[in-house]
Amino acid sequence: MEPEIIVTILGIAQDAGIPQAGCSCERCLNAHENPGLKRYPVSLGIEGCDGSKHLIEVTKNLSEQLRLWSGDDIEQKIFIPDSVTITHLHLGHVEGIGQFGKPVMGVNNLPIYLSQMNNDSMQERNDVQLMIEEGNIRLISKNQFQPTNDCGFTLEFIPIPHRSELGDTSAILIKGPRKNLLFLPDQDSWSETLDSFSVRNIRELLTSLRIDIALVDGTFWNLNELPGRDLSKIPHPTIE
Repeated sequence: MEPEIIVTILGIAQDAGIPQAGCSCERCLNAHENPGLKRYPVSLGIEGCDGSKHLIEVTKNLSEQLRLWSGDDIEQKIFIPDSVTITHLHLGHVEGIGQFGKPVMGVNNLPIYLSQMNNDSMQERNDVQLMIEEGNIRLISKNQFQPTNDCGFTLEFIPIPHRSELGDTSAILIKGPRKNLLFLPDQDSWSETLDSFSVRNIRELLTSLRIDIALVDGTFWNLNELPGRDLSKIPHPTIE
């Protein structure tokens, strides 16, 4: 059988996951009581043709997500990623990065791909600098790259309008030999995203990028989802 590229969805929730800290909504309270209702922050795992493992986003639930990615065979070891790619620097997408350092995993020279603006911002973090100095991680900025020579796919950063307090935001275009997948976990609005590509609608956008599968921002169902919060300060397109 020809080696395959396997994509695994490791999380679908907003930065804090479900249940969210300090939230007394029915769904979060139920998730406290029933672990089966928990949801991890958004993340994706890609297994290359060569068996290499590539993680997109590094959340606070890194331990559980690596276990989920590794499958049901309890005899096998937990996956350790060969690379990490980060779409942007908001909390839920980078919160687990410290676990690659000496206090937890103590990995060796793990490549972390991110945009140049986000690279510059991360370099200013003392905890990240320490992991670089101790040889745990290295930060790499490339617009398009193949994370390992024989993985069989490329990753490309696609700039996306989203609040930029800490850096910029990208979607990730995963290009395989037969299909292309768009990973777009965060954006401010569809209108701003479509305008940035000079297209009229979502279908036209996906066609222009030659997308076969799209995983897109579904953070909020409607504008009533977070009573007491100003959603204009945490913009995402609603599903409803």
